Amino acid sequence: MIQTANSVTQVEEARTVFITHTVLLRNGKAIKKTTRLQPVYYLNRLNTHLLSMGEFLNDEQLIFGNNHQLTFLRKKPPVLTYQPHIVGLTTFWLNLTIESVISLSAKTGTVYATDYSIWHQQMGHPGDDILWKLPEIVKKAPKLITIPSAKKPCEACAKEKMPSCSFPPSSSRATKPFQIVHSDLKDMIKQSFNGYHYVLTVFDDFTSHTWSFNLKKKSDMIDHTWQFIAYAKNQHNALIGTW
Repeated sequence: MIQTANSVTQVEEARTVFITHTVLLRNGKAIKKTTRLQPVYYLNRLNTHLLSMGEFLNDEQLIFGNNHQLTFLRKKPPVLTYQPHIVGLTTFWLNLTIESVISLSAKTGTVYATDYSIWHQQMGHPGDDILWKLPEIVKKAPKLITIPSAKKPCEACAKEKMPSCSFPPSSSRATKPFQIVHSDLKDMIKQSFNGYHYVLTVFDDFTSHTWSFNLKKKSDMIDHTWQFIAYAKNQHNALIGTW
């Protein structure tokens, strides 16, 4: 938890992000670079990407510039170049692209050894035996994935492997759609980028059709329940019998 100007907000765990951006050299030449940022934190309800100038200065980088441009140096070579979003203002923006897994796979040889946690998360938390074979089964996958011998347990994997109680057996079955409807509310392993934390699933006993709804709060389930009842009535001319 951190204190902001107006409230206290929750900070998610640290992640690693690769960005592609333009750096202006001292001779005026512009070059494209791919840079690894770590740690990167997710703040709920924050819709702007922010870079902390203090973190770069703590990394022993130097900064120089004027109201037209700011440049960060690490041991003399420039590493980041900022320019004002609007000429004349002092709000500086970094023009960058956050790399996807596909685009990053073609560049990992030029960045440095591929980050194990990135590929473990982006590929859906596979086991190490699957991740080790990734270059063989996925086209254009990097060949530099290094699986660390000692690593922290993955919170998402630990939660996924927790057993859940099964539903009790039932001898009855619905004879028409929406006669019997089952539902379940589950929390997501990690809060989504858009702030969703729960998933409401609705299952029709007769057709085995399933609907799912992303929720930000558990109390949102009430509104979605009424919306689903209205959906069954308006779209299918049906009333839900047992829920």
